[in-house]
Amino acid sequence: MRAFEARSLVAGWEASRRAPSAPEWARARESLREARALDPAHPAYAEEIGGLYGTRALRLPPADSIAADYARQALQYHREAVRLRPSASYSWANIALMKARLPEADAELETALRNAALLGPWEPEVQIAVAEAGLSLWDRLSPPTRTAVRGTLARAVQWQDAKVFALARKTGLLGVLCGLPEVARSPLATACI
Repeated sequence: MRAFEARSLVAGWEASRRAPSAPEWARARESLREARALDPAHPAYAEEIGGLYGTRALRLPPADSIAADYARQALQYHREAVRLRPSASYSWANIALMKARLPEADAELETALRNAALLGPWEPEVQIAVAEAGLSLWDRLSPPTRTAVRGTLARAVQWQDAKVFALARKTGLLGVLCGLPEVARSPLATACI
């Protein structure tokens, strides 16, 4: 019941495309915490609380110290979700996003990027998270992780080319995207000329 209440709150502000007020956000978080206390082994509760913190972090300027605190809280919950459900591509993708936001290019980031790409190859939100995190720290990634990110970009450009091109432009890595053969089929491929 508590998780349903939180999900309804989140669905409401997402449907209206607005940021939640501080009381709405706190109410959703507390409802999920109560649900988690009743069933601590349920990975969805940790993932959803992590999502609340992560969304809050991503809405603030990257240099904001509160944004870093929210990102660290999100990381803790997503790590817990992965511990409870190692095959959760969304949790791995969210770990990668929060690590990129901090920015922390380390073994955990690399593992998160590769696992998200492997476990959620056709999940649109996972694709965008991997693309965003991977491109934002591209110069600090190992060759195997770059390969995983390229594979995700190749799949994502088939259905989400506008978002992928926007991320590549934002990070100044249009050349990485344009180097993929799959890009030629996109109507946006003229950006690669």
